[in-house]
Amino acid sequence: MVDLSQELLGVRFQNPVLLASGTCGYGQEYSDIIAVDDLGGIVTKAVTREPRLGNPPKRISETPGGMINSIGLANVGLTGFKRDKLPWLRDNLRRSHVLVNVAGWTVEDYVTVVRGLDDEAGFLGYEINVSCPNVKGGTVFGTDEASLGELVSALRRTTQRPLIVKLTPNVADIGRFADICEANGADGLSAINTFPGMLIDVETRRPVIGSVTGGISGPAIRPMGVYATWKAASRVKIPVIGIGGICNARDALEYMLAGAALVQIGTAMFVDPYSAPQTVDGLREFCERQGVSQLSQLVGTVEV
Repeated sequence: MVDLSQELLGVRFQNPVLLASGTCGYGQEYSDIIAVDDLGGIVTKAVTREPRLGNPPKRISETPGGMINSIGLANVGLTGFKRDKLPWLRDNLRRSHVLVNVAGWTVEDYVTVVRGLDDEAGFLGYEINVSCPNVKGGTVFGTDEASLGELVSALRRTTQRPLIVKLTPNVADIGRFADICEANGADGLSAINTFPGMLIDVETRRPVIGSVTGGISGPAIRPMGVYATWKAASRVKIPVIGIGGICNARDALEYMLAGAALVQIGTAMFVDPYSAPQTVDGLREFCERQGVSQLSQLVGTVEV
């Protein structure tokens, strides 16, 4: 028997595969297709202080090796999440851990959401989105060392639940930003968010995306994600969650060998909603073939 579990953030994840924020809604959207509770966990769609309609269409378009999106953090807001979304998560996910993605524009925005959720049951902790590239001002925390430290420190004073900071790749040294998160009380890191990009319709000579630019995700960014995970994991002692272009078990293993304790699958779920459970099966098959009894033994074992 292969043990796929991972011990981190004070709990046991039954396997390392999570659904990524923004691609799985609030979990219920996939529940008629896959057994969400058989996964390691899910990261919810972002929750902001107030409801958001998001950016104007067109919001999504395919790109070579992935897609570009500019959803603009459309979400039901703090009150709507507590009233309409959290009850389903609490009642239906008993083995799969839930991280609530939190976004904002000021430190107070983030603190208000975390404070408003902290007494609720039904989730493990928070993934703090400091790096969404398609919201005006949304990269300030993720690319400014002082602002990032201030935010993480303020959130650490607000909650005792696990704090995972989702890093932007749009910095010169992601390891430095990983250090800042750890020093200010983060319990873990997610690496990485999308890369900024732009598509132009040559016939109309206008941007394809309604808000002009968006975030690039999918297999095209996987090598950069693996690199960022390796850089971050090499600098800090807190766990790293790998994100970016993961479609199958081999992709997940790249991240884990680079130092990721968990992985998130996002864009692939739009192409094949069975990608996440198939990745779990593929990890088990790989370990059986390699004679690995515990998947955790592979984390960070890349030879460089």
